[in-house]
Amino acid sequence: MLLLLAYVTGMACYFVPRNQEMTATEKWVAVAVAYGLVLVLWLVMQYREHLRRKGCD
Repeated sequence: MLLLLAYVTGMACYFVPRNQEMTATEKWVAVAVAYGLVLVLWLVMQYREHLRRKGCD
C-alpha cells in the first residue's frame, strides 16, 4: 500500500504541474480522487484483515 501511495504522490508531483491542458481545479480534483481511491483501498484492506483475524473469511 505504501508503494501505491508513493506512486500516486510521484505521479502527482511529476505530471500535474506539466499538464497544460487541464485547469487548476481539474488538477486538484484529479489528485484528490487519486488519494481518495488509495484511502478506500486501504480501508478495504483493513476491513478484510479484521475479518480474517475474526475467522470469518
